[in-house]
Amino acid sequence: MEQKKMKWIMIAITAIVAVIVLTVLFLTSTSSRIKKLEKFTTSVSENYQNYSASDLEKAQVKFGKIVAKIEKKDLSGEEERHINELKGECKGYFAQTKARLILNDFNKALDEAGDEVKGALKSLTKEKE
Repeated sequence: MEQKKMKWIMIAITAIVAVIVLTVLFLTSTSSRIKKLEKFTTSVSENYQNYSASDLEKAQVKFGKIVAKIEKKDLSGEEERHINELKGECKGYFAQTKARLILNDFNKALDEAGDEVKGALKSLTKEKE
């Protein structure tokens, strides 16, 4: 009888330890993924003004991967709010970068059009030889 009791105690202890370990791993995993998003957001905020179109695309892909991993987890209300703030912040920087890139392209197109108009005017006003 004593061996059966010891066996059940060992099984119970093993189950409790397993639950504790899994809980700690779950919490640590979620926390580290949130910290990764925080670190990424900081990096974007410090560098977005210098992003090229390629840099922006790479950042958006990385952002999507980080967020996808986080959203697979069960999160508390507080964690969700914090993550949503970070996501919004990143998306704001992405939008500013897109706007800057579009304006740069537009300005370049205007400059090229202006050069073409100058060339056309020059050829039209040139006296025939």
